[in-house]
Amino acid sequence: MFLLKYNKKSKIGESIALITQVGLSIITPILVGVFLGNILDKKLGTEMVFTIIFIILGALSGFMNLFKLGTRNTKKRK
Repeated sequence: MFLLKYNKKSKIGESIALITQVGLSIITPILVGVFLGNILDKKLGTEMVFTIIFIILGALSGFMNLFKLGTRNTKKRK
């Protein structure tokens, strides 16, 4: 009985960790892109050009991280 409860708690903990990792792996590159784009825009005097470019690059990077995370977890379960 105790083993069954422990396994359920373990699965819940793994699921929460995976959800957190997915969220962070998507949002972090986007926020870094916003930060770097703002710095470049202020230094070069452009209006949101580099911010938009780096947001797009951050989003692409975030989804690549998500794909890698998904394929790693799929291989791990087999």
